[in-house]
Amino acid sequence: MIKKQVLEFALKNWKVILIVLLLVVVAMKNRRDYNLMQKAYETQNESHQAQIDGLKEIHKKELREKQKLMENHMESIAAIEEEYEDALQMIKELREDKKGEYRNKFNNDREQLIKDIEEKFGIQYVP
Repeated sequence: MIKKQVLEFALKNWKVILIVLLLVVVAMKNRRDYNLMQKAYETQNESHQAQIDGLKEIHKKELREKQKLMENHMESIAAIEEEYEDALQMIKELREDKKGEYRNKFNNDREQLIKDIEEKFGIQYVP
């Protein structure tokens, strides 16, 4: 008797029952799709974070290398400046020696000074 009433109810309201079943199926499918999208989103976030971490590490490495190059460059500049100062000092000493030599020649041996000037500059002395 209950089977007969259930069967009659089902035949009479089959459209409503079908709509409810379809709604349940659609709801379950939506939930499954949402879970899949959530997992894909989390995976993508993890991938992006791994890429960001990798890029940060590469950036740190490049900064360290850049700092080393900068230090080497500054050391090279310091060495060049020191060599330059030494060369300037040597030139100053040579200039003072030549001045002294020319003073002695001017005071003691003017003829030799005249010859030196004529040879060096290619001019002729006219008294």
